[in-house]
Amino acid sequence: MTNANKALIAQLNNAWPRRATVCDMAKFRVEGEFDASRPDYPVALVPFFEHDAIQRLDDPVKHAILTWGWIGYNRRTVAAEDHVVNPALNYLASEILPGDDWVFTESIRQTLIDEHYHTLMHLGAIQRTRRQRQIDIDMDLPMSVTYRELEALKATLVEPWEKQLAAVAFATVAEISVNAFLDILADDETIQPQNRSVAQLHNRDEYAHSKTLGEISKVVFHRLNPKQKAFFVATLPFALRAFVAQDFSMWEAILQQLKVPNGVDIICDCRQPGRESALTRDYSGLHRLADELGILGELNFEFAGAAQPAH
Repeated sequence: MTNANKALIAQLNNAWPRRATVCDMAKFRVEGEFDASRPDYPVALVPFFEHDAIQRLDDPVKHAILTWGWIGYNRRTVAAEDHVVNPALNYLASEILPGDDWVFTESIRQTLIDEHYHTLMHLGAIQRTRRQRQIDIDMDLPMSVTYRELEALKATLVEPWEKQLAAVAFATVAEISVNAFLDILADDETIQPQNRSVAQLHNRDEYAHSKTLGEISKVVFHRLNPKQKAFFVATLPFALRAFVAQDFSMWEAILQQLKVPNGVDIICDCRQPGRESALTRDYSGLHRLADELGILGELNFEFAGAAQPAH
């Protein structure tokens, strides 16, 4: 039998009308103070910002790097919601969870509503930034390594259920570990207050989602057949490694399109040992989930070494 905490799920469901960002849209629609001198994205999250070649650039170029870093982050968040999280949640809601127990179905449907609103929030943040910064150009920015790894994995799979469960594995990792990154954005008082607010609102929902997906994953795992369980256990490490992987592709594209001199060399320098950012993801929730599912010993993943840079 599943060891999911049904009472916790019911508590989260009942609190949704009070806690969910989508239920308090007025807070997001009111634009806060805009200070043109403040960066749009935290310097601490740019792996090369302290590089000598970057520091020699004129201030407008340095600010443009941070602005496009913010735009790129929002684009990647929208892509993660649209192409990873929402398809997985839809699969859970329509194929795995339907049954006699409304509590679990209600929780995943509430989460889906939240995630769709996050997409709207982040799209709005991009448009607001473009307007305030008077940006009339666009950039071709690559999808995140996490998305690319998921698509590469799905390309090797044959059965539809395999592709869908692979997305569930990636979405589970994302929802349970994303708070560590959002905390950095939400707590950074150096960036635009409006941008910080976006992270705070998103983060508020994700703290609930982390608990929800942790408990729902137990229900889901219990309802899988033996073949599906084995596949999920084998796939989860792929998702974990994808989220740990360093990804400089967006930053390389930004430097190239801003025509920053020696951009390739700057990125190469950041890849050298000892030059990495201190940004990490928190895998304690996933470690706990694997332990509670009884699959910790089966996962081909070193949780002790998971606190690696992730850009």
